[in-house]
Order: sequence, then C-alpha cells, then structure tokens
Amino acid sequence: MVRFKFFTVLFLGLISVWGISYGQQILKIEIVDGATRKAIPGLTVEVYSAADTVKALNVVVADQQGLVVFKQLPKGDFLLKANHLGYKPLRLYFSLPAGKFGPLPATISLFNESTQLKEVSIVQEVPPIRMKGDTIEYNADKFKTKENAVVEDLLRKLPGVNVERDGSIKAQGEQVQRVLVDGKEFFGSDPSVATKNLPADMIDKVQVLDEKSDLSKFTGVADGNQVKTINLVTKKNRKRGYFGNASAGGGTSGTSGTYESGINANSFVEDMQFSTLLKGNNVNKSGFNAAELIRLISQDKNLLNNLPPSALSELMRMKGISMQGSPDALAEIARPVGLTNTKFGGVNFNNDWGKDVQFRSSYFFNTNLTNNNFDYARQYLLQNNAYNYDQTGSVSNRNTNHRIDLSGDVKLGATTSLKITPHMNFSNSKSDNSRNFRSTSPDGMKLLNEGTQKSSNESHYNLLNSGILLRQRFTKNGRTLAVNLDPEFYQNENLFYNQSNSTYNDSSSGSRIERIDQRVANHSSVSGLKTNLLFTEPLFKNNSLQIGNQLYYSHGNYDRLVNNKDEAGHYDNQDVDLSDIFTSRRLQYTAKLSLAGNYKRFLYTLGVGWQQNNIRGNSSMKGYQINGHYYDLLPDAYMELKTSKTDKLIVKYNSTATAPTISNLQPLTDNSDPLYTRKGNSHLKQNKSQQLLISFNHFNITKGDNLYGRFSFVRLDRDIADSVTTDLNSGKQLIIPVNVKGNYQASFAAGKSIRVDANGSSLSVGVNLTYTRNTLFNNGLANENKIFSLIPDFNFNYYLGSDICLTAKGSAAWNVRHFTGTSGLSEKNWFLMYSLEGTILLPYKFTLEPALDAFSTLGMASGFNNNIILLNAAVNRPIGKHFSLQAEAKDLLNKNQSINRITGNGYIEDRRNNMLGKYYLFSLIYKFRHFPKAKA
Repeated sequence: MVRFKFFTVLFLGLISVWGISYGQQILKIEIVDGATRKAIPGLTVEVYSAADTVKALNVVVADQQGLVVFKQLPKGDFLLKANHLGYKPLRLYFSLPAGKFGPLPATISLFNESTQLKEVSIVQEVPPIRMKGDTIEYNADKFKTKENAVVEDLLRKLPGVNVERDGSIKAQGEQVQRVLVDGKEFFGSDPSVATKNLPADMIDKVQVLDEKSDLSKFTGVADGNQVKTINLVTKKNRKRGYFGNASAGGGTSGTSGTYESGINANSFVEDMQFSTLLKGNNVNKSGFNAAELIRLISQDKNLLNNLPPSALSELMRMKGISMQGSPDALAEIARPVGLTNTKFGGVNFNNDWGKDVQFRSSYFFNTNLTNNNFDYARQYLLQNNAYNYDQTGSVSNRNTNHRIDLSGDVKLGATTSLKITPHMNFSNSKSDNSRNFRSTSPDGMKLLNEGTQKSSNESHYNLLNSGILLRQRFTKNGRTLAVNLDPEFYQNENLFYNQSNSTYNDSSSGSRIERIDQRVANHSSVSGLKTNLLFTEPLFKNNSLQIGNQLYYSHGNYDRLVNNKDEAGHYDNQDVDLSDIFTSRRLQYTAKLSLAGNYKRFLYTLGVGWQQNNIRGNSSMKGYQINGHYYDLLPDAYMELKTSKTDKLIVKYNSTATAPTISNLQPLTDNSDPLYTRKGNSHLKQNKSQQLLISFNHFNITKGDNLYGRFSFVRLDRDIADSVTTDLNSGKQLIIPVNVKGNYQASFAAGKSIRVDANGSSLSVGVNLTYTRNTLFNNGLANENKIFSLIPDFNFNYYLGSDICLTAKGSAAWNVRHFTGTSGLSEKNWFLMYSLEGTILLPYKFTLEPALDAFSTLGMASGFNNNIILLNAAVNRPIGKHFSLQAEAKDLLNKNQSINRITGNGYIEDRRNNMLGKYYLFSLIYKFRHFPKAKA
C-alpha cells in the first residue's frame, strides 16, 4: 500500500510536469472587495489541477492593485483558491479554454466574514512549508506527532530535517548549532535542551535559517560567519500561561536497577520567558553541554583525557571540532560506552523591556559518573618493526559542570547600542584508572614489556569571560563603528597520582624494571584581552569599505611540579627533569581591509588581513626561553547569489593561522603513560590552513521539496602532527609534535527531500563523500594515511492514515584506507546503521512505539564483523486529563555490545567495552498547563 501510494503520487507529478510543457499561456485577474469594489492587495491565490487538489501548480501574491498574474498555465481544468484574513475563503473551478467548467472571470470578488470566522478553514489552507525570504518555515500543525510529544519528535517529521537518536540535528545537510524560542536563546547555546523538553503542541511554526553574526547584521557586511539555526515560533494562545511535565520512572537492568525522572516547568508572559528543569537517569542519556566543552578544550587540550564517553559523543557532532581518527573509531565514539549516571538541570530567564532593553540569562549544571571495563588488543605493523600491545582494565570518571550565561542589549540612543555578554563556567572532574598491559612479538613468543598502572586525576577548571560590544551608526547611511572588548580569565588546577610497575626485556641490555610512584601538580592560569575596532564606510551605491584592527594580549602561568615518593612514603622528592615553572606572553595583531557589495540578489565581500603573532616564554626553573614570531597574509572572500527566491549559491574562501599551544612548545617530558612519553617542540611553526566552501540550496515552494549540495576543500599548508619514535626492543615510544605540509581534506555532500503525500509523509536521501590525506611519522619515516569514505543515507517518514506513523532511517559508510608506511592493515570495510520505528494508536487510548536499531560491520578480519540488532518497545496510555503511564523495554534481545576495530598511526586495534544492555523502565508522567483565554 505504501509503495502503491508513493508511486501514484510520483506518476501524477510526472503527468502534470508533461502537461505544463504544452499550451502554456498568461492569465490576469483582479481581486476586489465584494462590498466596496476596492482592490485587495497582498492576498494569496493558489491554482490546482482539478484532478489533483493537493499540490498547487502555481502560487501568486496579489500586487498593490489587487492584480494576480499567472504566467505558466497549460490547457485543462483547474481549481482556484483565494484566502485573505477577514474574508471568506474562495474556491472556484474553471477551464482553459472553456470546457468542463466556465472560463476564469477577469474580476473576482471576496466577501467579508467578520461575524463568523471559520478558523478551521483558514488553518487548512496554510501550506505545510513555505519560504519567507531566506527562511524555510514549516507549519507545525501539518505534521502529526504522538501524545506528549516534545519538539524533537516534531522535527523528525519535517522534510529536510534529520534528528539522530542522540539528539543532534541536521537541516539541509548542515549541523544545527542553535535553537531559539520566539527568537530568544533557551538555556544558552545547547540546542538539545529546547528540543528534548518543550512540548510539540505549543509550536506554531518551525523556522530554519542561517543566522548572521551580530557584527554582520549591524554593519550589513557579510562575513560568512553564519550559524544554522532553528527558531520555534509558539502559538499565539501559548504566549501567556504556564506549562510543563514531571515524570518518575524505575525499572531493572540485569542485577541492578534503572531510573529516569525529572521535572520541566515553563512560564511565558508575552516577551518574558521563565523555565526550569531538573532531570536524572542511569540509562546513558547525557545532558552534557558540548558547546561549553569546546571553550574549555580551546584553553587546555588535556581536558579531553578526562571527558566521559557521552561528552565525546557530543563533541563529535559540533561544527568546528575535528575528532581525528578513522570512520570506525568515530562510529565507536558516537555510541558511548560504559555505564553513565547523569543529573542535570538549570534555570532560564529572558525578557524584553520595550524595544530598548533585551535581557537573556541561563544557569545550567551537569554531573555524571561513568564506569567502564575495557579490553584492547593492538597490532603495530610498521615498516621496520611489528609487535602486539594488549591492555585490560577499568576506568571511573566523574564530571561536574556549572555554566552561567548572561546577555544585555541596551539602546543608548537612536543610533547607539551596547551589548554585554558575561559568561562563567566552573568544572570539576575526577577519574580513577587501573590497567594491565603487555607487548609481545607478533607470534606471541617474545615478551617486550609488561606492567600495571593505577592512576587518579582530579581537576578544577574555571573560565570567566565577557563580550562588550559598542555599536554606533552615523548620519550618513551605511557608516558604522563597532568596538568590541573581550576580557577573559582561565584557571586550571590538576592533581595527578601515577603509580606504575613496568618490566622491559631489552635483547641488548637485558631485563630492567621501571617503577613510577609520583604526584604531579599542574597549575595554569591565563588572563587576556581581545579588542576589535571595525569601521564601515559606504563608497558608492550598494558598496562599502570596511577597516578592522584586532589586538589580542594574554599572560599565562604554567606550573608543573612532579614529586616522587620517598622512602618515608611522602611525595617530597621533586623530579627536576619533569618539573617546570613557565610564564608566557602572547601578542597578536591583525589588520584587515574588506570591500563589500550588497545587491538585491547578489552580495560579496573581498578581504585581506595581515596577522603578526609573537609568543615569548620563560622557564624560571630550567632557564630556557621560547621566542616565537609568526607572520601571515590571510585573504578571504564570500559570495552569495540568489538566482531566484528559492535558489541560493554560496562561495566562501578563508585562510586562518593558529599559533602552537604552550604544551606543544614546552620541551618538557610527560610520562603519565609509562609506554607513551610525550615531549614538546619549541621549534614549531604555527598552523596555517585554507578552506574553500561551495554550497547550493534549492527549495520548491509549491511541492515543499528541498535540494542541497555542498563541496568543501581544506588544505593545511602547515599542520602539527605526531612524530613517534619506537624502541624496537622494548616497545616504548617517544612522541614529539612536528610540522608537516600537504595535509588536506575534500568532501562533497548532496541531498534531496520530497513530500510523498499531503499528510506530511516525506522522503530524504543524501550522500557524503570524503577524501583525507594526513602525514605522520614513525621512527623518522613518513606514514601517509589516505582515507576515502562514501556514506549514502535516507530518512523516510510515512503516515498510514491517522493512526500509524512509520519512520525508516539508514546509512552505509564504505571506508577505503591506504597506508604508505604500514602493511597488513584492513583497507576496506562497511559500517551500516539502520533503524525502523513507529507510532501506532491502538484502541482504548493505548499508543505503541516499537523501534529497531541495527549496527553492522562488513569486510573486517574474521571474527570482527558485527551485526548488532537492538529491539525496543514502549507503550503509553493517558489516565485522565493530566496523567499517563508508560512502559519501556530497551534491547529486548540483549544484543547490545561494544566490539570494534579501529585504525591508528601504524596500528589496528580491537576494542571491547561494557555497555548498557537490556533494561525495563516503568514511568508515571504528569502533564500540566494553563493558558488563560484572551479577554474579548
């Protein structure tokens, strides 16, 4: 039935396209008020084929004289619909030429309907999808969702929008980074907080747009810094009142118990929004804020070592973050391992006081505890050496994060405004790790090394910064001045206890034992100030010149004190070789000149910048100095061409330069892992990259179809990579960062979404191709890794009547690798992910939600091909007006497991981690809401 209906719609569409190509003509009509005979400007007129009144053939808006012109109408029978607020909807059949129906009159009258406005009729005539400028707008009422559905469930139904099970969202093939509610941020910059907590039935419109930066919106000069954004427009009768839900659930998982509970309360009074939430679970649902992790990691790369798997999964989906590794390694990260207990919540308050003051604020906290047991088997296959490295152990991570975001935008006058955005983040983490390791020859006969390690790590991170933006418009149109000040302060306290016993069997010098029992106290603090002065001057019509000067200064203290345990059992014996007290000063200056043009359908920006970066460091303990001087010319360009109201082409080119981190520059040895010692390189040059992006987007207003294509090429003229030196006898490694040239990545993505039926059914298909070349070094020999990935995917939503909704999703990743410095590594494999889920309305108000998730790997070595099928089900039934009961069963077949093979620098590794298996959860849900009716 599904197939028949789909191909019927497709066949009718082809017939209509064939028919339009013959006998097309121009038709003009005038729309007037039936009582006053005056023109009615701005009303919408739609023309349908009389044989198919679902999809409009033409949609036209009347001009100021009430005139409507249809330029491409073939011969045949048609239905005309005209709608305008305050008038009765008009339905009129006609023929071209006169035949089954009469001809279309030259003037059509609409009559006032002020006494009895049939609201249902008006809603029915609103198209499911339409364009408003550059914004794609979905009418939420046209897409059915289940009882008690949240916004995330609604987004899954929208053509061109894909929502993964982990909550990440893509629209037109791009990652959504921000979700707004009536144009206001909801709990800061984390999109999933809004989509997972707000009820779907309060949403009137879902708008998808590319939001420009504050400076670009102010100056009118496109800088290419756009953010894919979803704006949730609430219904008019939901803008005043309160609503929310509370739930409590418990169940079993093997020998332990499971729980998931929480409360979410919201109060909206026109422009004022107040929301609070508090949730907890131990079923591996993360509430971690990935956007905040990026800020912390930009200050301290070592933070990555302490993140829980769920946080790494969040990071991998963020734009601007490149999780290095093979596709199979990234697939493992995408499915968090271990068992996680999470609690998170916060408060959000937004309000506008007239047009002059806008205030935004939010507080959010997250705490989670993850426990994992692992078993890893690694095979090194180097040009001049091969050996096996195995390790087993357990790890426990606890993380707590507090985030405060404030924003105040005040108009100081008719032409002056001030925006201040303070931000605070406080994070604590604690981890305990215990493992056994050993390295042997490939045949297992020769023991290279073996040992044990126990470690504990406790860290405290504090980040405070603020954006201060002063904007001034001058009398001359287009002349603007923007002054930006960004002070910041970052502090990290880390205490690391490391105990290990290692035995190395060197064939030349014999066996030796190395014991480490040390305490490492790290302290780093960085204070800085970034200033940016931007002046825009109009040159001639539609063109302007922009001058920018940016200055960044920071001062940092980096103390690393390593103490070995003495005979008395105290950590009083300082290890001078591993310790250091280091200070640094960084001064970066960037001057930039840009020429911009803004026309009706075309805009461009051409710019060039000169960047000078100076880093000076001094070790008061060891007496060495670091003097880094970097200079780069950084051109950029941006072009946006609208060939029509529905077609947009974007071309963006930019070049960036990034100075090395202090940890990479310091020639200081880090022996946190006894087998993998790291050391900095003071001779590093800064990274420099060039990126070209070409994207095209087409949207069919009449059919609601979307087509997109995107090509990206990134060339790293100077990159920083690891150079690994391996002791051929013991297997011990020394890793030093070095500069490499010629790394690049090319990718192409394309997709199309179509409406299959008028009831909201849709099909989205896409493909992603990526080719990457990276160079690493093993024992002085270059190891060039070339990886090609082909990933087709699809998403099919189908409504079978009003009681059944089915969703099928799938992707197939084909990975081809070539390694010049190694042999015997797996070169080709498939990674498949596919799912089928449904919502079925049963008698007696029961709702059944079955789901099937499957993960398969093909082409791996014998014994490592996986086929994991997860069968889930949920049953829900309302009790009265406010309550409902829900029973969930996850992984009914008890097949969930984490067995994966990944590829790294000169090795392949088979991994096994523990994961959450079959569990049951029974929940009581209470839904409350009160929206008073507007006074007449």
